[in-house]
Amino acid sequence: MGFGLLPVLSAADPSADAVVRAMVERLRSLPERHQGRAHVCRRLAVIETLEADGSVSERKTKEYRVAMTNGVETVRLLRVDAREPPASDARAEERRDREARERYGRSGSIRKRRGVEVIDESLIRRFDYAWLGFEVIAGRTNHVLSFAARAAEPGRGQSQGFADRLLSQLEGRLWVDAEEHELARVEARLGRSFDVLAGVVGSVQRMTMLIERFRLPDGRWVDGRFHTALEGRKFLSALRMRLQVDQDHYETAVPGPG
Repeated sequence: MGFGLLPVLSAADPSADAVVRAMVERLRSLPERHQGRAHVCRRLAVIETLEADGSVSERKTKEYRVAMTNGVETVRLLRVDAREPPASDARAEERRDREARERYGRSGSIRKRRGVEVIDESLIRRFDYAWLGFEVIAGRTNHVLSFAARAAEPGRGQSQGFADRLLSQLEGRLWVDAEEHELARVEARLGRSFDVLAGVVGSVQRMTMLIERFRLPDGRWVDGRFHTALEGRKFLSALRMRLQVDQDHYETAVPGPG
């Protein structure tokens, strides 16, 4: 994947708001575009616990088969650390996947869980953006935007859940395909540290995140990579973790009912 920054500014350059509006409209058309489409792929998740010097103290690998039909994702655990998973692990994964499908499929909305893509319209609206220029990724021109979390709404502070507090500190850049308005890449980091339950449970000092998506030859945009690293404290112990999720081996499948 090659990158070439083209920071050419002119009167014809788009505003960040225009790019974000186009991206939101693209997201709103997801249900219609997903109908009658299906694919399968491999998901490889690697979870690592790190020592202070960055060396790996513990590592677990899980391989899944992911099937997407009419916008509904089904996940099946295939291997844990390159071995067939215990029956109890496989059943637990199936239960979590079933519960997630039921929870997020109620209103007919298309949204993913436990996968690479975690971007939806409500999340996009939580940030302010600035347009930086154009950049080429894999031969396609992208808008490059910087983003930073908007100021917290009155009354939303310590009462926020962990995910909300994490999002309220994120900043970084995102790349949006200039032709199809699809999100191609996100690079994010934690702007400042924060405590969990006033520091009693722990704290998060540093975090980085990378999301990459790509376009298949048939025009579908799919998840490719989600990598994140986190440093903090859990109770009295230091916490250093790295999660790497990669999806590949995409194949078109016969659509099922949905």
